[in-house]
Amino acid sequence: MELVDILHGTFSLLFVIISFIIGVTILSKYFKMRNRLLVLVGLTWIGLSFPWLPDSVSFIMNLFIQQSLSTEWYFIIGNVLLPVPLITWILAYSDMISRDRKKLYTGLVLVGSAVFEIIFFALLFIDVTLLGTMTSAFSTDFGIFLTVSLLFTLIIMLVTGLKFAGNSIRSDEKEIRLKGKLLRAAFISFTIAAILEKSARSIMLGLVFDNPTNPILSTMLAVVRTLLVLSAFEFYGGFLLPRWMENILSKKA
Repeated sequence: MELVDILHGTFSLLFVIISFIIGVTILSKYFKMRNRLLVLVGLTWIGLSFPWLPDSVSFIMNLFIQQSLSTEWYFIIGNVLLPVPLITWILAYSDMISRDRKKLYTGLVLVGSAVFEIIFFALLFIDVTLLGTMTSAFSTDFGIFLTVSLLFTLIIMLVTGLKFAGNSIRSDEKEIRLKGKLLRAAFISFTIAAILEKSARSIMLGLVFDNPTNPILSTMLAVVRTLLVLSAFEFYGGFLLPRWMENILSKKA
């Protein structure tokens, strides 16, 4: 493995592990607080890490058996569950902000998710390169369908996430305002990082860069993955705000 592959695999694995820990931690609070919102947002963050899961699996496979996932399994593991975090987030958002439109929002997302799955598997069986191509052992360039689907998902989550965060920021309670600021930062950080890596990178390759191992792209990768990890902690603080995080942020304020 080249250095860029090691960096790519390591950062992917780190983000997935941290996201799973944070998601499960949020979800587990349900048993104490009996609030289903915690289950929904915990599942949401776990689901948002799925696109980086095949990178992590391939990295571990290469470390131990010097093999990578097949192209088909790479796309299945990373994308077939892409609608899940959107569904769980819309349910959470509806519970928090728009109960009167819950059936409408949920219905639209479910229909869109069904259409996504049908097209995804159709393209997979027709020609997997229609979904994207492998550029290294641990990375792919998405085709137009997955790129548009990811952008659509990110835009919906960003708009609804910022609306919810905005309501919290306007609260009279200092702690809730701080949670709102963290949530706003989390949605912005994650959206920027995901677009840079999963969409902008695919566009730049071939137009700006010819080599996927270009040092500039490798540097961008490190920055993007750092931003992803940061967004995970911001999301965690936005819903649970542990005392240690509140103390750190209070000192900086």
